[in-house]
Amino acid sequence: MNIRRVAGAWLLFLASTLCAYGQDARLSDAQIVGILSVANQAEVAAGQIALRRTRSRSVQSFAVRVVDENRQVYQETSDMLRRLGANAQRSDLSDTLTRQSRDDLAMLDEADDYSFDQTYLAREVDFLGRFVKTLDGFIRTTTNPDVKTLLVRSRPAFTFHLDQAHRLLLVLDRPGFGR
Repeated sequence: MNIRRVAGAWLLFLASTLCAYGQDARLSDAQIVGILSVANQAEVAAGQIALRRTRSRSVQSFAVRVVDENRQVYQETSDMLRRLGANAQRSDLSDTLTRQSRDDLAMLDEADDYSFDQTYLAREVDFLGRFVKTLDGFIRTTTNPDVKTLLVRSRPAFTFHLDQAHRLLLVLDRPGFGR
């Protein structure tokens, strides 16, 4: 439970940072792409830990899909940037997300075998729930049609992962469910 409290505190910090930053300054399209890249990398890294640690076939299948689809989005992002001759840019938000990802990965590494699946799935639900809302805001505010297309095309993967993580977490929380 202590891990959940620490994770909850960090998630609250990230959510408040997202809200505060969104009100103070509009992100450029290159910064939005930078945030998308960081989120994809965070998802791949968390999924790879899950593949090493889980004993559940369902969680393993979920993690494989998360890793594969986020790598695909990351590749599409890289291809778009190369085509446009642009680079993703850092922002306060991408830096915060990078720090949060490092903390999340440490939390996943420290989770005991019994609670790992719940810890991983709870992290996915929290992270993806906030990120999908952030992504929706980015879709509304981006000015570059290529970036908007990328965001619109990548959103279903994030929402599907959110839904699947939520469903798996509900199954794990059922009384009598063997882990």
